[in-house]
Amino acid sequence: MARIRSIHPGLFTDEAFAGLSMAARVLLLGLWTESDDQGVFDWKPITLKMRIMPADNIDIPVLLAELENANVIRQFLHEGKQLGAVRNFCKFQKPKTPKYRPLTSQELRKYVASAYPVSEAPEVGQDRFPQKGEMSPQMEEEGGRKEEVREEGTCPVAKARPSAHLDFVELKKIYPKRLGDYKWALAERKFNSLVKTGVDPKMVLAAARRLTETHAKLGDIGTQFVPMPASWLNSEDFLDSAVTAFESSTEPIRISWDEAVSQFKRTGHWSRHAPASDIGQAPPELLAKYGLLPDGRKLEGASP
Repeated sequence: MARIRSIHPGLFTDEAFAGLSMAARVLLLGLWTESDDQGVFDWKPITLKMRIMPADNIDIPVLLAELENANVIRQFLHEGKQLGAVRNFCKFQKPKTPKYRPLTSQELRKYVASAYPVSEAPEVGQDRFPQKGEMSPQMEEEGGRKEEVREEGTCPVAKARPSAHLDFVELKKIYPKRLGDYKWALAERKFNSLVKTGVDPKMVLAAARRLTETHAKLGDIGTQFVPMPASWLNSEDFLDSAVTAFESSTEPIRISWDEAVSQFKRTGHWSRHAPASDIGQAPPELLAKYGLLPDGRKLEGASP
């Protein structure tokens, strides 16, 4: 569950942070919101792409490698799961009611600067309510009272809502039938919020079709076991379905030769979205521009 975090003004003049690429800096800030209160996050590149940079043509594994090389995050294995840790996280993030995975490794505890007890740790849950001291729902986007518009001599009336997104109309058609209220108004606000942050509406529709297929196989169509649309759009089940749709997309992501070689110069990793499978196939003039040889080594005298 993403959480609200604090940013210290001194971060922007920190040498380690300033030495990162712009995209890596944004990803690091996003990882703070995806981490538990001890600075540990799930090492799932596709999920992180969906949650942090859904609208950008970005190679998340390359950016994670850049952050690892800069020693601001570390990947590790815990109880069979690939996790990541953010260096010195607990020095700067101090929630009032912390929830976290109990780390037993003293090395990792030192890495995140944890002062929390190893045992009896309140585990990270799937609840979606803010912690004490975090922003209340009324202060969040779409929250609070509706803005009122008053004309002279008339009673106040609610501000007119924009017309429904055509893809949301389609979502209502394909969403599985359920027993009870749908609360479509809540679902529409969540849908528009997702689209506003860059989530492809077609991805939401693909996930809805998958949800319908799943409940059809279970024989749950028309029962209370089909979730309300707003609850589903807020759930991990929706995220997993959307990620699967993203992974199975038939439209490949591609970056330019220039961007691919530039990323390689900066991170030392060849992007899987590059036009070729390795740097040796890059145009010689681009390699010369970035001071690189076909095998990836730097030319003598080239700038670092």
